[in-house]
Amino acid sequence: MMSQHLDIHLECRDIYVSHRLGKYTPNKDRPVIVKFVRRQTKIEVMNRAKLLKGTGVYINEVLTKTNAEVLSSLRLKEPGRIEKAC
Repeated sequence: MMSQHLDIHLECRDIYVSHRLGKYTPNKDRPVIVKFVRRQTKIEVMNRAKLLKGTGVYINEVLTKTNAEVLSSLRLKEPGRIEKAC
């Protein structure tokens, strides 16, 4: 999926760990958490995430509750200045 939609070639050695979230339910997709070996790989994936628009697949960065609240409040106050969390 990554190579097809994002034009990124990933191998098993590029991913440190990955797992699904939530309980299995038939005919329902579950989120997947992926931790990459190199930060640069993550940055490449995040930069190309906009290419998934309209596919029903999305990529979000996992933030702590506090950081998510700070980012959310900044987006409300100055929506043009915030693109993503780093």
